[in-house]
Amino acid sequence: MLNPVKGALRMAPVARQTLVYVGAMMLSRAMSFVLVPVYTHRLGTAAYGLAELLDTVDLVCIVVASSAVADPFLRHFHDATTPEAKDRVTSTAVLALAGAGALLAAVGAAVSGPAARWLLGDAGHAALLRITFGTVVFQGVVEVPLARLRGTGRPLQYAAWTLARAAIGLALNVALIAGLGLGIRGLVLSTLIASGVTATTLVVLTLRRTGLGFDMAVLRRMVAFGWPLVPGTLALVALQHGRSWVLARSFGLDDVGRWALGFKFGALVTQVVGNPVRSAWSAEMYRVWDALGGRAAYPKALTYLAALYASAAVALSVAAPEVVRAVAPPSFAPAAAVIPAVAWAFVFREVGEFFRGGLVVGGDTRAVAWIEPAVAALDLALGIVIVPRFGLPGAAALTPLVFAIYATALHRAARKVLGVAFESRRLALLLALGVLLSAASFVVPWTSTAARLGARALLAVAFPLLALTLVFREPAERAAVRALRQRLRWW
Repeated sequence: MLNPVKGALRMAPVARQTLVYVGAMMLSRAMSFVLVPVYTHRLGTAAYGLAELLDTVDLVCIVVASSAVADPFLRHFHDATTPEAKDRVTSTAVLALAGAGALLAAVGAAVSGPAARWLLGDAGHAALLRITFGTVVFQGVVEVPLARLRGTGRPLQYAAWTLARAAIGLALNVALIAGLGLGIRGLVLSTLIASGVTATTLVVLTLRRTGLGFDMAVLRRMVAFGWPLVPGTLALVALQHGRSWVLARSFGLDDVGRWALGFKFGALVTQVVGNPVRSAWSAEMYRVWDALGGRAAYPKALTYLAALYASAAVALSVAAPEVVRAVAPPSFAPAAAVIPAVAWAFVFREVGEFFRGGLVVGGDTRAVAWIEPAVAALDLALGIVIVPRFGLPGAAALTPLVFAIYATALHRAARKVLGVAFESRRLALLLALGVLLSAASFVVPWTSTAARLGARALLAVAFPLLALTLVFREPAERAAVRALRQRLRWW
């Protein structure tokens, strides 16, 4: 049996790095959310919806151009046995991604007119699409230097570069949208410039350290390992953003804008919590699994992380109506119902990502190649049937359901590859508690503003308290809770 003290020590590097990544991500998100009122008031629902569709195109292009190399980079960097081999892996990945991104951007620019008509509903948006294609060159290649910083245990440098990119984007958005009034064009230009400056600087610094070299054998190994992840990653983009495409064709860009605002806040589960945790966990999960007692520690880590994700979803759900009132005009009000649905969808997504990481650890990612496309196809089919009939409420209700199916399918695959049993009962109880508390904030009648705000705060706090009381009941967990209480009393 795993010694609880040793298990806690084993997770300590993950916890320390996660705190750095969480801090950086929260500051980065805070910078982007400063401009949400500017976007909603200056752009309006339709232009905000157009920005969402452009972002979807951007994500698809990044996956096509870079995912087969960028996603497995840390796996091959970790496996390289000498500093020279690690440098060769890094340089090969950078050069390959730079070439692939440039090729995709050139092809995209050449077909931007027809693509704008089909993807955005108006050929007049071709210039915006060309700028978006140009941004892909930088957004794909920058992931390798950033991943190398994580893989070499330099979270502070990773955080600094992430914040620098966000700060440049914030300054440019203020200048181009609020200052010069360029609207949606200013938004895409700021993304291009911020990505270009950050990526160029990081790539130059990285290649100065590693040297300029290209190893076709290394590239073939990365692509052979990473190609099964491409359909799955494209499927994730479709799962997260395909709803916008169906809404645009059924109800127009205004509903896309409302969906996009709710999605932006609901996705904080991943952007503020999930991404930093995965940044730390992806660098440590191999060592946790390979260590003595790793087969016991690995499933337990999921339960703790799921509680963290669920806490974030409850907090976002109960605060949703107040958030939308604060940042947007009344035309965006329906977005309040989108936030809880998307937040819980991202909880299921993060649970699924943990299982997906387990497939990488187990060295068998073949299941990803069919699970994620199959779920994405199911999502698209259900969306085409349900969204035109029920509109925004139908889109909101469908999203967490599909992501729950996604997590369940990946759970079965990861359990088979790793040969371990995850704590399914505890996970189910955690998620059920969180969903019930989130729903309560929308069904309880509020008598006054003070009562409303107070009740929402109590609901947010209730989840971690109930989780500690009803779920985390193992002796080692009880001892940890008692130690925490003593520390709090000492403070």
